[in-house]
Amino acid sequence: MKTFLIVIAMIAPPGATDTDLYVIQEPNFQYPQQCLQFVKSNTFPLLRKAKSVYPTQDVDNIYCITKEKLKVLVSGSNV
Repeated sequence: MKTFLIVIAMIAPPGATDTDLYVIQEPNFQYPQQCLQFVKSNTFPLLRKAKSVYPTQDVDNIYCITKEKLKVLVSGSNV
């Protein structure tokens, strides 16, 4: 069974080569629709939390992705 997580991508500062990601592991979801509905209903609290961790960066986007795809994304692997 897949587990979907919320990932908030921050806008990289000028000259940065990597993008900071804020990963929310709880709650997690079994279906992408559940995750998307949660994000839709809680957008502003999620944005506030990400800004509290990365106060000098703005949010680029919020994603719902599987835990497996997140591992690939973070490792930089295409496997």
